[in-house]
Parts: sequence; C-alpha cells; structure tokens
Amino acid sequence: MSLRTRPQTVLPHILNRFKVRYTRFMENERLVIAGASGVIGARAIEALRPRGPVTVLTRREGGAWPPGVTPVVWNPTAARQGDAAELERLAKVLDGAAALLNLAGSSIAAGRLDAAHRARVEGSRVDATTTLVEAAALSPAAPRVWLQGSGVGLYGDRGDEVLTEASNPGDPSFALVPMAEKWEAAAAPAAERSRLVVVRFGVVFDREAEAWQKLLLPVKLFAGGPLGSGRQWMPWVSGRDVGRAFAWLLDHDVSGAVNLTAPEPARQIDVTRAAAKALGRPVWLPAPAFALRIVLGGVADALLLASQRVVPARLLEAGFTFEDPTIDAAMPDLT
Repeated sequence: MSLRTRPQTVLPHILNRFKVRYTRFMENERLVIAGASGVIGARAIEALRPRGPVTVLTRREGGAWPPGVTPVVWNPTAARQGDAAELERLAKVLDGAAALLNLAGSSIAAGRLDAAHRARVEGSRVDATTTLVEAAALSPAAPRVWLQGSGVGLYGDRGDEVLTEASNPGDPSFALVPMAEKWEAAAAPAAERSRLVVVRFGVVFDREAEAWQKLLLPVKLFAGGPLGSGRQWMPWVSGRDVGRAFAWLLDHDVSGAVNLTAPEPARQIDVTRAAAKALGRPVWLPAPAFALRIVLGGVADALLLASQRVVPARLLEAGFTFEDPTIDAAMPDLT
C-alpha cells in the first residue's frame, strides 16, 4: 500500500473500494467538545463551528469564546464521585448532539511524568471519559458520532518499525502505553450507541502549540541541533490537518482507531533542519539524551527521544488527503 496522499480526483474510486459512506450532517446540528482549551481544541472549533452551534465543556468559568460557541462548566470528578445532579445535567448537554469530540484531560507535557504526574494525567483522562460515557448512556439520544482523543504513545518506542492502526501496543514499561490503553478502554462502551472513532494523535505542529514553540526556540536562538541521536522518528501532524480531519471524520462512516499523523513522518533532526532552513539558522548544537532527562524527566523519553514511525494508514485508505503531508510542506505556516 502506498503511503502517499491520494489526489482528490480519485476519491470516488477510493470510497467505492473501501466502502466508505458519506454521512453528512444537516446544517445547524449541535456539536459538543470536551476539553477545548488547547491548540487541538482551537483547531476543532475553527473546523466545526461553520457546521452549527458548538457547546464546549470546560472546567473554568469565564473566558472568551468565538461567536456560536457556548461554554458549559462541568465537573467530571464530582460526577464520578456520585453527584447524580451533575451527571444528569451533563446528560442533557449530550442529548441529541450530532457529535462529541472528547479531548478532556491533563497535559502530558505539563510535568516530568513521575509517578504523581502519570497518575494525574491518567486519572483526569479516564475520569472525564468515563463520566461522558455514563452521561451519554442516560441521554435519550446519545451523540451520533463520538470522536475520542488518544495518542500514538500507545505504540511505545519502536525504532524504524512502520506502525499502523493494526500494530500492537508497545511495551507497557513505556509510560504512555498503559495510559493510552486505559483512556481508550474507558471510551469503548460509547460504541454501543455512537459511531466511535478513536483518534490517535501525533505531536501537533502549529504556531500556537506549546510543543512546537519549545522545539522551535533553540533554532531561533541559533542553538538548534539533534535531540539525543536525532534519528528518532517524530509522528507529527499539522494543526491545519487536525481540524480538517475532524470535519472529514464526521462526514464519513469510519469507526475504530485512526492514526492522525502526517503520511510522511520525519526524523527529529530533519524537523530541526527544515525549521533552521526556513529561519536561516544553523544546525550544530546537540542536546544529549542524559541532559534532556535531567531537565525534563520522563517527558524527554516519552515525547522527544522515543522513535515512532507512525503512518495514518486508515485515513489514507479511506480517501482523506493531507494539506501538509511532509514537514517541508508544513514549514511555511510554522515559522
């Protein structure tokens, strides 16, 4: 199977071959997003807001939201601890929604991935997802489509092995493997009433993304270079394609796990070289793995040093086309 993107002109043939059905939504159907405060949520709102009103489930009062977006404060922890009124209130929000996009949970990058941080991230994601599943079960009409966030960390550190949705999870000693498995397992019951799509995100490259800003900063400061060996594969995807993929998945009868990564993963040093070329900077200063571990703790191994050659096989087979299939194609919008 070719891992290149398909031209739009052959889309009907691809749809026929893989029996992907269009399920286009009616105009002004309501969509719900849980956990929209990050860059993925922002790109989701941009892509989905033109389709109809968007309800955002947020844990914080206030904040500025675009027109057509209604914030609803929720407390998944209270619901998980037996607050029946909170669960019923959430069930009313989900009732009759065309789709739910669940991104809720603490950030992996906001800590050192020590035991306490792992527990906080895992607990927040599993609790939020379980709460949504229980609320949807109480709703007379559960969301028709459920887009569930997950991550390519599920595959672990796999060197040069090409990883698709058919690949097994990685070694559970890799911190992100059991976390991703539990997150996906918490969402599994939603498939009883909704078309469940488990979206395994790569690292999102976007000007507003904190991860990309941290990668770009050394290059801007004339200190760009390899992280560790620099030869590890980075499963990246542009923020623009993230939003486009959400909209596409709503309209096509795809279910199960999909990798949301660019069709051509890049080695870390090639990402740095592409950014340095765009900015007119040198590439010369290596960051040894041991130094990254001292500064970042377990996050260094989980997000920077692990090698994950992940490809979006199911999206490509189903006919989705990427606007940023290569790191060079994405770079003008990133620098």
